[in-house]
Amino acid sequence: MASPNEPPLLPPDAVHTDPRGSITALPPFATAGTMVIESERGAVRGNHYHHDESHLMYVVSGRMIYIEDDPQLGICVAEVGPGQSVVSPKGVPHTTVFPEHTVFVTLSDVDRAGHKYEDAVVRVDPLEERPEVAPYLKDIGPLVTGEPQQRRRQG
Repeated sequence: MASPNEPPLLPPDAVHTDPRGSITALPPFATAGTMVIESERGAVRGNHYHHDESHLMYVVSGRMIYIEDDPQLGICVAEVGPGQSVVSPKGVPHTTVFPEHTVFVTLSDVDRAGHKYEDAVVRVDPLEERPEVAPYLKDIGPLVTGEPQQRRRQG
């Protein structure tokens, strides 16, 4: 499904394959920290922005629905699949919703160790609850937030 306002998806910089397998060069991104994150179907991550951090998210397997609230364009939505990346710019509210089990890598331009991450995050109202996002989430089922055992229904 195409969003009228879709954040740019970034393909790998290069992929080399031979009989042993493949090597994927991610798009250029200044990196101070790297995380591998697994998310289950229905998981919601984000609903925040960072004053001083941008990060690139590269999907290894599965899919994610990336949502951002761009100050000029409003709500932007993109489905990001294996081999694709998207950048969350600093200061832009964003969230991700996972329609299936997904593994992705996040490259951050700021060190996220310890309490540094939570101290620099500004929480926002759930972007996945915005009416214009509902068509992208209709087949996922119950959404699971970061609150213990909390589930939300969209719609």
